[in-house]
Amino acid sequence: MSRDTAIISVQGVTKRFGGVTAVDDVSFDIAPNEFFALLGPSGCGKTTLLRMLAGFETPNRGGIIIDGADMTDVAPNRRPVNMVFQSYAVFPHMSVFDNVAYGLRVARTSAAEVETRVGEALEMTQLGELTERKPDQLSGGQRQRVALARALVKRPKVLLLDEPLSALDAKLREAMQLELVRLQHSVGITFIIVTHDQNEALSMADRIAVMDDGRVQQVARPAELYEFPNCRFVADFIGKMNLFEGRVVDRRGAELAVEVRGLGRIVAGPAPGEDALEGGVEVGVAVRPEKVRLHRDAVPEGRVAARGRIAQVAYFGGASHVYLALDSGQAISATLQNEARSADPAVNVGDEMWCSWNPRDTLILTR
Repeated sequence: MSRDTAIISVQGVTKRFGGVTAVDDVSFDIAPNEFFALLGPSGCGKTTLLRMLAGFETPNRGGIIIDGADMTDVAPNRRPVNMVFQSYAVFPHMSVFDNVAYGLRVARTSAAEVETRVGEALEMTQLGELTERKPDQLSGGQRQRVALARALVKRPKVLLLDEPLSALDAKLREAMQLELVRLQHSVGITFIIVTHDQNEALSMADRIAVMDDGRVQQVARPAELYEFPNCRFVADFIGKMNLFEGRVVDRRGAELAVEVRGLGRIVAGPAPGEDALEGGVEVGVAVRPEKVRLHRDAVPEGRVAARGRIAQVAYFGGASHVYLALDSGQAISATLQNEARSADPAVNVGDEMWCSWNPRDTLILTR
């Protein structure tokens, strides 16, 4: 994507609060109609970055371009964006209709136009039959949709969402994730969501920017981010990961031989873009728990293998997370799908077993 076609271009943005750098030289572009997520732990700078897009904070350095215009001196109410806050911020004394119409009325929009646009926004958010209700008569998910309708009624080029689902319970949050994706597809505008929830970002976004300590560590599509993280932080932050330290001892074409502490020598493919990796280089070696298989008997030939004892089994309904203490002193986790209907666990604490995985599922991380 070129900056000429981007709806938003963040260019070398830095924001400091006193001696603290909240956002540190961040750059990325967002395409029109893209669902983009800013993901990271608390304090990583993602909300500060969103507030700079909205105009509530000003960068110390760098620039933000929205829809081709430099936003440096543009006030929040003049920007082609609207923001949905974590707390909903709906007016408790107003009906659903009046909440959604509020911004249009402040802008002195004609009554006929208000009626038309509010009606469209309420239908989009599936609130058409609740126009006269007050917020205290609505569920959490319905109040969230009121906040969305109020933002959408002004027809922004970009909708900014600051942890919009964090106050909802798990089941409603999952339903609202699907609702937001449906809504974004139907209105055809750019959504930018801030979240610390990996599953939320993976299930909703077209692309994700993972942030840590004020910097963007990786920007990628969800599947690429999950299967090909570019560093230890992203690998460990996105989903579950078994992460070991190793050292490259040999290279043969596209394959690396790596000596892994506690696992011995394994063969794996090189890290993406790291064609110059040579012997002696320290690397991270990682494998996802769902790629790991458990065996009571011999391991099939050609797989990375280690023997250990099951130390813990955590049951999660559709799957169980199994933790093995390896004979080498290392620990590793595996995810077992509970495919058969049974109240008895497939494995038990204390069982001696082998674990293994396909060498192609090994990730090599150089930072």
